[in-house]
Amino acid sequence: MKRIILIAIFIMLGVPPLFGGEIIFHRFINTSKEKIRLGDVARIKGCNSDWKDILLAHINTPGTTIELPAGYIKARLKLNGVPVEGLRLHIPEVVKIKRQAIRISKKDLIAITRRCIMENNPWGNKLKIIQIRPTNDLILPKGRLSYSCQLNGSPLGSFSVPIIFKVNGRIVSRTWVMAKTSLITPVIISACPIRRGEMITRDKIRIIKRDVSRLLAGIFFNKEAVIGKRARINIGADKVIYKNMVEIPPVIRRGQRVTIVAESESLKITAPGKAKQDGRLGDIIKVENLLSKKVIVGKVVDNQTIKVKF
Repeated sequence: MKRIILIAIFIMLGVPPLFGGEIIFHRFINTSKEKIRLGDVARIKGCNSDWKDILLAHINTPGTTIELPAGYIKARLKLNGVPVEGLRLHIPEVVKIKRQAIRISKKDLIAITRRCIMENNPWGNKLKIIQIRPTNDLILPKGRLSYSCQLNGSPLGSFSVPIIFKVNGRIVSRTWVMAKTSLITPVIISACPIRRGEMITRDKIRIIKRDVSRLLAGIFFNKEAVIGKRARINIGADKVIYKNMVEIPPVIRRGQRVTIVAESESLKITAPGKAKQDGRLGDIIKVENLLSKKVIVGKVVDNQTIKVKF
């Protein structure tokens, strides 16, 4: 009698009776998906094929298992317009669903960080990695895994390495791994005290090996880069020489007689001049034209010549 009444109700509502339909649920499901739909946990026979897309639950954290009681499943089906009374439902008391995961262990993170550091430093095998300290294992969604890392600045001393993990092309994790390195290499130091303004010659410097990870940026690694410059400050003996301690000396001095040159493709004009400022090669300085008494600006070409616009 109940069956006949249900058929009558379905006919009155314009819904075809589905007593031939059947939905068979699995007791346990392994899936890589975050959104769990009816078609993921059950076989649907003789029913509306669109029902397979009905959303039952979310599993936000990879590697975790959720349990869906039979009563909850029936309620979700009814909420989505499924006439459960007219179907043969085979639902266990609880449907267990586990979202599959990829575990990136601390050992994996150490290997990734080491590879990133060694592939992105200009010193090659001279750079020694002292320590790599990942915090925890990472649990990521299962899928096509890829990663990338980009060092921010020089990998010397203590620093962090950012690593971005993607699954199926989508970013799923950003993590930072602490690392510590050392680099022992020859550096330039002063062989004796050097006074401010004094020219640096070969006998005033020497080379010594130091761990440059403990030094500031801007050190010199070869003598030729320092020789010929002059000290900007007083430098004590046995001091590491930094780039901000020295400067290129001017080739033209203030008050020096120079030649002013103005030229085009077809014409060249020269005039005597007097430098109003010190100037290094390439500097733009003021110069007085001794014929016109005008002060103009020009570019230092060599130790005798200043070129002005025509």
